[in-house]
Amino acid sequence: MGVVARAGARVEYRIYPSIGIARVGDSDEAFFIGPEAPGVLPEGPYRDASGIRPQAARFRIYRVDIDANENQRVTAEVLPTATTRIEWSVQLANRKAAAMRIEDTLARAAKPKPRNDGFNRSKLVISAQGTISGKNAAAVALAGKIEFAKGSAKGKVVDNISLAKLATDGDGRLLVVGGKGKSGSPLNAKIDKFSDNDGWYDSVSDGPIQATLTIDGTKLPVIPAWVVVTIPRYAPGIYGIVTWYDQAVSMARTNDNGTFDPPRSTSFTDDIFPILARADGLHSVHSGTHASAMRPLADNARIQGLQDVQARMRLFAKLTPLNLQATAPEERPKMSDGSGFRMPFMNSGANPDAGGPPWAYLSLTRYQLAHVQNWVAGNFKADWPGKAPDPIPLDKIDVGRQPAALNEAALEACVGGAFFPGIEGTYDIARASAYHSNQILRRDLRINPLHPPGFITEKMALPWQADYTDCADYWWPSQRPVNVTKQDGSSAEWARGITGVQRNRYLNMVDSWSSLAHVLREPNGTRFVEVGRKPINGVS
Repeated sequence: MGVVARAGARVEYRIYPSIGIARVGDSDEAFFIGPEAPGVLPEGPYRDASGIRPQAARFRIYRVDIDANENQRVTAEVLPTATTRIEWSVQLANRKAAAMRIEDTLARAAKPKPRNDGFNRSKLVISAQGTISGKNAAAVALAGKIEFAKGSAKGKVVDNISLAKLATDGDGRLLVVGGKGKSGSPLNAKIDKFSDNDGWYDSVSDGPIQATLTIDGTKLPVIPAWVVVTIPRYAPGIYGIVTWYDQAVSMARTNDNGTFDPPRSTSFTDDIFPILARADGLHSVHSGTHASAMRPLADNARIQGLQDVQARMRLFAKLTPLNLQATAPEERPKMSDGSGFRMPFMNSGANPDAGGPPWAYLSLTRYQLAHVQNWVAGNFKADWPGKAPDPIPLDKIDVGRQPAALNEAALEACVGGAFFPGIEGTYDIARASAYHSNQILRRDLRINPLHPPGFITEKMALPWQADYTDCADYWWPSQRPVNVTKQDGSSAEWARGITGVQRNRYLNMVDSWSSLAHVLREPNGTRFVEVGRKPINGVS
């Protein structure tokens, strides 16, 4: 299984998913493995008696055969055997405390100021690395420290900050398990804003995944991946209208010269229906999100009505165009004629497009909009089977399509906007420069390996719980629910007991994030209800 030595053809070994997502959790008992096939939810359970279970990102190595014309074919997953050895290596970093102030950065300030100005920058970076190999290997803890020090003087130190732990499954695949989600301030600093709180740290992180592959005594190069250890996902069955996957695909289709490769074909079932269904799904976590958006969009009656080209054109006219300027990030896009709101009916945010306005309304990505334009024009496959297709588990997917499924499953569970600054990743995920400079590997949705560990989470709020407190309402309710249905059928604010009570609401979230409910579909039902909530500050 070494490199094939024929002219013009080669074999590559690549780690998948290209970008894996782990999530923090404070449970002492167990973890669960994150999504590995589109639409297939993790088995869970998502919490136990000791808290929220962390999510693990599982990584695999696949063999890719590439012919002389650069056609690629995934032919096998590579697993450890008597003659094949895999050693995994992971680097993680949290660079938040040493980053520039994000409110300055997002507003494109001419001279953004640093967080923790006057402190030793290198000592503010929390980093850890480790290696692991074999099957069912004992866990390896990845933990680091932060020191708030001025110059060479000794400062306040927090040691053993858990970023993640490494393990392997029974087949030798890598598991990166999210850390404890700890946030704190050794300086007892105040926390009074959603974004830049000096003197604080948190324990989200990101960095490269590498592997040393040895087959029959020969070491073979392996194309690395990236892992992001981020915040919990409290509504795992509900998706953002624009996901990180949508952004990554759109960036992958953006060429080095700035031109864009539109989709060659459009399927109603695969490319249009998911956008409509996601818009409807948000109603379960925010009753106001689609008050003006012609809901529902994805039931069969509406779909039948959208067979009429005029109906499709009316829907398209309500979509927010790319780079539509907003004057404030909290704005939602209105129709120019005053007839209502555009869709998505969500807040705007910092615009990653350097050629556009600093603030823009959230829109579908260029790739999504191209599919919708094809649909409106009648240039699409009318392949609707009458109901949403059942998702296919990874082990039922042909090996040649498994890497693409792993990539999509990991990133469709993350939001792709709005960015103020975002929640799993900031607006860098909507920049082509975030991804690999090699066009083939950019199409494989790989982060540019020249970026340092901590690059994706660096511009996020510090600590993450502060932004999580404030950015309710019309930001990203698929990740941070706003209004939910209790099991008795009544409606309630999801973060009740944290907001609207005495004591600093940011500190309430730092202390009580693990007590918040998951929002899950009822067994054999259609309702999403909150599950597992613990009382917070006396509020049930």
